[in-house]
Amino acid sequence: MSAAPACAQRILSDRTFRLLRLLPALNEAAPLQCECRPFDIDNAPPYEALSYVWGAPTPSADISCNGQRVEIGLSLSQALKRLRLEEADRIIWADAICINQADEAEKSHQVPMMGSIYSLAKRVVVWLGEGDAQQSRMAFDASRAIVDACHDYCQRHDIIPDRFTDHGEVDLPQIMASDHILSSLEDLYDRPWFHRIWCIQEIRLAADALVIWGDDEISWSALATSARWLFDQDAPDETGTHKDGHNPALLWIESRNAVMMSEKTTYQLLDALKDFCDYESSDSRDKVYGLVNIVSPRSEVEALDINYEKTVDQVFADTVLSIIKVYSRLTAFGYIMHEVDYDGPSVRDHENPGDDEEGIIYRSWAPQWESGLVYQPIGIPESIYSWSACGEHEQTITVGSCSVPELLCLKGVAYSKVTEIEEIMGFGNLSDPKYVSKPTCLDSPAGIEPGNPDAKDIHFKGIPTERHPFIEAFKRPDVNSSPDRFARTLIAGKWNKTYESRDLENVSVQTKYGNACSHYLSRLLHLRDFGNEGDYTHNRDSAQFGSDSWPTCLQRRLFWTERGSYGLGPQCMRTGDIVVVLYGGNTPYVLRPRGDKYIFMGQAYVDEIMNGELFQGLASDVPEEQTFCLI
Repeated sequence: MSAAPACAQRILSDRTFRLLRLLPALNEAAPLQCECRPFDIDNAPPYEALSYVWGAPTPSADISCNGQRVEIGLSLSQALKRLRLEEADRIIWADAICINQADEAEKSHQVPMMGSIYSLAKRVVVWLGEGDAQQSRMAFDASRAIVDACHDYCQRHDIIPDRFTDHGEVDLPQIMASDHILSSLEDLYDRPWFHRIWCIQEIRLAADALVIWGDDEISWSALATSARWLFDQDAPDETGTHKDGHNPALLWIESRNAVMMSEKTTYQLLDALKDFCDYESSDSRDKVYGLVNIVSPRSEVEALDINYEKTVDQVFADTVLSIIKVYSRLTAFGYIMHEVDYDGPSVRDHENPGDDEEGIIYRSWAPQWESGLVYQPIGIPESIYSWSACGEHEQTITVGSCSVPELLCLKGVAYSKVTEIEEIMGFGNLSDPKYVSKPTCLDSPAGIEPGNPDAKDIHFKGIPTERHPFIEAFKRPDVNSSPDRFARTLIAGKWNKTYESRDLENVSVQTKYGNACSHYLSRLLHLRDFGNEGDYTHNRDSAQFGSDSWPTCLQRRLFWTERGSYGLGPQCMRTGDIVVVLYGGNTPYVLRPRGDKYIFMGQAYVDEIMNGELFQGLASDVPEEQTFCLI
């Protein structure tokens, strides 16, 4: 699509941006006309910022801008016609026209300003697109009825509502008994706008917002309240059951994204990337850049160096480098996940990465944020309680030569070589034999089916838990002799979402881990051998252990080393890989030698070296420092 004539004057500095003056028309079919002019954002006239989904580049439409024809997307054309007034101008910011999309340098300057653009707008207008008039009217009427019910409930119970208010106890409004109404709400939250990465910051930064779907409109605050009610209605109580009167059809209304978009909190960069990695973007670089304006502290964004002249793989690598620069920590490494058969970037693609996304080979040391192939970091969040496998050693960055910019050279020490690995722990072999015949596995996260092909569980043989990995490992003398250590490994020290460091060091808590693990294993054995739990019915602790171990172990392996120690590592690891401790890393990591360089495989948990033990004692016992160059 061609750029607006006003874009001929590039904007590369200061707080300058462009605004559209959308000219009025009495006839809805009249051609769109506007003027596009630059302004200082701190002295701009009152304006509305448009939030919409671009849609496919074709078919397109025309608009007359500054007297010249400009080609724009059909979705934007529809939005502008819907917003155009009959007798007065309307001042609007719309990214496709107000930013020269063909100028990568200008985009790199304007994207960091979008936080100011949306937060300073007098109102953000959300355009959901054209729609069936009856569907949009029913969905918005139902949303208002839900808001009224929530308001009445809060008044009766003397509650001052805020974003933390639980709407689960609010009675089902009568209007929700209609299948047509439920279908309209399902269609509403299935609109592409609720799934796009850019729309997150656009609505979260809005001081006020209006949502328009076809000819109907509703305030964002009302829609957000109704989305929260739907989300809370779907949530079971602490016993795992839904309250009386729960309508199962509510399960099909995916309001979660709307709830997340309604929050006002800021994120650290890695948390934002993790929480929103499932949202869509047409440009994979925007998986990162589309979130920078909800990131705090801003030092993380400044270290990121937003630049649309970089390739996708370079942008993803920047997320790692920015965290190291700001914190001297390797926190980003905890999110890296590779396919089972991963063996590093190929030499051909490594030397010639190409300009198109299909030809790009990502660095082994950078999370692939656009693919959804991202791990939940092992154990307790580093921001709450940080192990320090590296002791007091911080990390500094050494990037390879200009001819090989893919290299990241980090200092650390080698711990041991991997001599044995167990099978991948997946949806099949982690499933509880008591529940494998049920539609969902009750020991797994809600809604996960044991045979889900998306699990990529290549070891699933059709009989879950016939060889449960916990049972197989516990047969080994080195594991059986210390159930506390085995338990800590399987849950990586993360018990019942308790992040208190004293629990990791409390002997009675450690024993509790071990007893819960032993009971859990005895129960699995009895179920496997006799088809019932016998004397090993779940108690509170064993049930909690099962709940905690599932997400920790999922798509990871148990492994053993030359030193005789064992741990938990990534699904892609093999024998011959090495376990290392890198400076700035809170956990050990698994690397694969490749000549004089290394492929980064993933994060590991090795119980005896999680708190700097490698660097304690006599200096002569400390492994020799090395530089590991990662490709």
